Amino acid sequence: MANQPTIGRLRFLIRELLQKLWVRVTSFAVLGLATALAAFALRPFIPDTWAGIVGADAIMPILQIIASSMLTVTTFSLSILTAAYATASSGSTPRAVQLLVSDGVSQTVLATFIGAFVFSLVGLIMLQTELYGDGGRVVLFAVTLLVILIVVVSLLRWINRLGELGLVGDNLSRVEQAADDALAARLASPWLGGNPLRGPPPADSVPIMSPQVGYVQNCDMQALSDLAEEAGILVYVAAQPGDLVHLASPLFHVSQIPPDPQVRDRLIACVTLRRTRSFDQDPRFGLSVLSEIGQRALSPAVNDPGTAQAVAICILRILSRWSDEAGPEVQFPRIYVPGLTVGQLLEDNLLPLARDGAAMVEVQRTLQGCLLALVQLAPQVFSEAAANLSQDMLDHARQSLTLGTDLTTIVELSAQVCRQANKVVPSTPRSNLEMQKTSSYAE
Repeated sequence: MANQPTIGRLRFLIRELLQKLWVRVTSFAVLGLATALAAFALRPFIPDTWAGIVGADAIMPILQIIASSMLTVTTFSLSILTAAYATASSGSTPRAVQLLVSDGVSQTVLATFIGAFVFSLVGLIMLQTELYGDGGRVVLFAVTLLVILIVVVSLLRWINRLGELGLVGDNLSRVEQAADDALAARLASPWLGGNPLRGPPPADSVPIMSPQVGYVQNCDMQALSDLAEEAGILVYVAAQPGDLVHLASPLFHVSQIPPDPQVRDRLIACVTLRRTRSFDQDPRFGLSVLSEIGQRALSPAVNDPGTAQAVAICILRILSRWSDEAGPEVQFPRIYVPGLTVGQLLEDNLLPLARDGAAMVEVQRTLQGCLLALVQLAPQVFSEAAANLSQDMLDHARQSLTLGTDLTTIVELSAQVCRQANKVVPSTPRSNLEMQKTSSYAE
């Protein structure tokens, strides 16, 4: 018996489908075609007094203008989008381009242009073949005016969007919003509705290996729970959304698994694997993309510490949502899921910025300030991880900062983080130059 698609799985698949550009374009084109055909179907119901008002000569020039201009505008818009994708890929990170591709405004505007083109094309064909009749021309004229209004509004939205499309600030906002939404959803259900898995699974559990190499994008918890209830098994999730799996890595560990091979296949079918990561159920991905943007800005070729500081503040805003330690709300009692680790989130995303910006005191100051703010906002969540990361950042600063006053500033900030977190305060070192002199005297 195959797994029945649950509401959560269908919602994920529909959301994934709606992010494709061709879906919205096709829907608007079909809508334009259906509107033109509806005018043909409604022609008998139009009074003769209305039909004499609008002639074919009044509609045909308008439709010709729409058809020619929309084809030109669509081609121009596609070239702009292509250039914006290239700019976003080279100016920030290629991982941010998928958010630009799924931008709702760009897709709707492009779909409107193509839909208007199809509508006008069908209208011209039916006018030339005289299939509309007098009544149909009235309906076609009214709908044409509506289409013109929609096109004008779309053009205004498109012009407003062109000023920021593909820029670093626009990409930062998109990635921050995606990461914030994913983290909010995960904090609302930290263990995806299952029991907290703290530690390794039982030694007698059986691993269910991944059938391919890829990233976990979605795990259908409802289908997994239904299967666990039906088969009488306990499922320990080993690969969460965002994890890379391969043929030798387990998706699950299962206790009391029956010998039926169909159970293994149905367990694997509960997981959606893709070649790339997704922002939806994976807050770690959004944060790592933000960190990549900051790392690229700190490269010698770009040398833009301001963007790196903006990235750190974005990460601070996102993590500020994590204000307290959540308790489990178990909806699926036969499933055990590991939770997000604060230390891993901070280390994976802020430490690379501290490494690449080790010689820039302004970047180090911003990073230490972010850690201090997190400890002050939610000490029960961030204290230990922030204090440990603060000292790691300080080690990078000690290796690269040559001016004693700059290093003293970072040491004092790190000491504030440690004091706030009730950790050991790092000692104030001498400058690198003084330490080198002492080393040379000792030799």
